[in-house]
Amino acid sequence: MAEKLHVVMLPWIAFGHMIPFFQLSIALAKAGIKVSFVSTPRNIKRLPEIPPGLEDLVEFVEFPLPSLDNDVLPEDGEATVDIPAEKIEYLKIAYDLLKHPLKQFIADELPDWIIIDMMPYWMVDIARENKVPLIHFTAFCAAANVFLGHPERIVGDGQKRLSMTSKPEWVDFPSSVAYRNDEAVSAFEGIYGENASGITDVERVSRIQNGCQALVVRSCAEFEGDYLNLFERLTGKPVIPIGVLPREKPERKQLTDDQPLNARYLVEKGLGVEIERGEDGSFTRDGVEKALKLAMVSAEGKSLREKASEAGVLFGNLKLHQDYYIAKFVDFLKKKKRNV
Repeated sequence: MAEKLHVVMLPWIAFGHMIPFFQLSIALAKAGIKVSFVSTPRNIKRLPEIPPGLEDLVEFVEFPLPSLDNDVLPEDGEATVDIPAEKIEYLKIAYDLLKHPLKQFIADELPDWIIIDMMPYWMVDIARENKVPLIHFTAFCAAANVFLGHPERIVGDGQKRLSMTSKPEWVDFPSSVAYRNDEAVSAFEGIYGENASGITDVERVSRIQNGCQALVVRSCAEFEGDYLNLFERLTGKPVIPIGVLPREKPERKQLTDDQPLNARYLVEKGLGVEIERGEDGSFTRDGVEKALKLAMVSAEGKSLREKASEAGVLFGNLKLHQDYYIAKFVDFLKKKKRNV
């Protein structure tokens, strides 16, 4: 009997990333794939329990988060939720130090695939040295990934802050996905700004996209077809939608920050209304009331409510997302796995 396919999952240590990786791990295990989910001890303790019957297929692999000098990180601070925003750059330093035990782990295990997040750029070299194919699983929608552009463009001169407030030139169809002026300042700094780890977030993404064999997006063609197709053209690599993964009951610690590009796309699809804001991003009680009335009771909001109902049917179609999209991804993993 052939051995089960073995996949190593390595998310960034933020719950908005670890939870989708956990959900994908469970979906793959249900398809008979062995999964090694790698994280730190405290983060693993805070993840949902492995569903009954899958304990033999999903293994939590714990590596202690390396400590840094001068106690720059709080004790037991192992995820972004544990740490003040101004110290996240030091969490990246500690996370990057995991490359040493992970290098040995991959060499010992020689999995069929490694699936990584946006941060561990060093896994590109580890995968190449061990001849293990690599997949980038992005926690962001296809529209947000397309906004950044080609892997070569998003580094160097790449984007400028002002260019983040309008549709990119490479988007060849109508799109309203962009940052507002007040959002662009912090978004630009977060994506392109220097930090204590010595490498910008966008450089990490660029190296991973250049070094991976495929990209996976938590989306579907029925919702983001144009963006998925363009993302594939921009990267020149397979971009595989895996559908809408089933969600665990959300907890406060699992919630992610608001993603402006996602909000723009929902408005573009006619599925949401944004509250009017000032140049500084502020909003008023009247603005909130106006948006609520439009969405919930006004005649103008009828189309929005109808589209939201249709989207609910689409996102709730488990046969589509699990039986079709996950099944296609599993088929890809089996056909393109590491050659022994």
